[in-house]
Amino acid sequence: MDLVGTPAALRRWTVASLVANMGLVVTGGLVRVTGSGLGCSTWPQCEPGSYTPHGDAPLHAYIEFGNRLLTFVLAAVAIGTFLAAWRARDAAGRPRRGLRGPALAAGLGIPAQAVIGGLSVLTALNPWVVGLHMVVSVALIVLCVLMVHDAHEMPPVATRPLVRWLVLAASGLGLLAVLLGIVVTGAGPNSGDGGAARNGLDTLWTARVHSLTVWAVVATTLVLLWPVRREPAVRRAVVLLLVVELLQGAVGYAQYFLGLPPALVALHMLGTALFTAALAHLWWLTRPAPQKSSGSTAAAMNTIAR
Repeated sequence: MDLVGTPAALRRWTVASLVANMGLVVTGGLVRVTGSGLGCSTWPQCEPGSYTPHGDAPLHAYIEFGNRLLTFVLAAVAIGTFLAAWRARDAAGRPRRGLRGPALAAGLGIPAQAVIGGLSVLTALNPWVVGLHMVVSVALIVLCVLMVHDAHEMPPVATRPLVRWLVLAASGLGLLAVLLGIVVTGAGPNSGDGGAARNGLDTLWTARVHSLTVWAVVATTLVLLWPVRREPAVRRAVVLLLVVELLQGAVGYAQYFLGLPPALVALHMLGTALFTAALAHLWWLTRPAPQKSSGSTAAAMNTIAR
């Protein structure tokens, strides 16, 4: 069986890359809520003189070490995806060069995440450094969704200017909501280790500002439902995004009012990954419709010339 040289293999690798990067968001959240961020006291070694935890090391060390091992899984998936993208051909036998750049960028994101992880440990889980993990993860998920679209040959849908502007607004607000969520995390109690510093911002007010952006995204998505009602593919993408938003919002409010129980925090991290993927799907699916006026003007000018 050809593992990288067929269209089916390419589709599998791109989906695997998307799932792996979304999974990294969840496992990173688990490390944080279990207080295992400094389970390994240094980097790249786990303890001075050893890359693995000692036999009598606490459970936190093994949780952090397990999260580090995921880097090798992600690296293997990234290499497989890049090789599949490199060998991909279109119906005419030409290389599908548009896939190579995103696959390479997604692959380079893996060592970048490892370096950020090392800096996080060396800075005793500085919340701003730790937050970079999520920023890179968001970018990688967006790239992976693009690769899935390309591998599955999902053509973009030409939409009216109003739809495209609403998609732009939802994307901008969604990105802002995710970034503010990172700030809220840096202010909250789940630091990844009991002695780690916080960013010094007020948790209540950062959470309120974050929630306002979330409501703005939901409102924009609801408005989008009307102008896309006759465009089935885009309508499905908008409905999917709205469902994810509502579920994520419900989990967010539940974890806030219940005192941030670890299970709900981890579920909220999964929701963030799903929200990013759904938003990226809508972004890559829609494109501005070509302007009809330019063609009409050109035709009129040709008529005059004749």
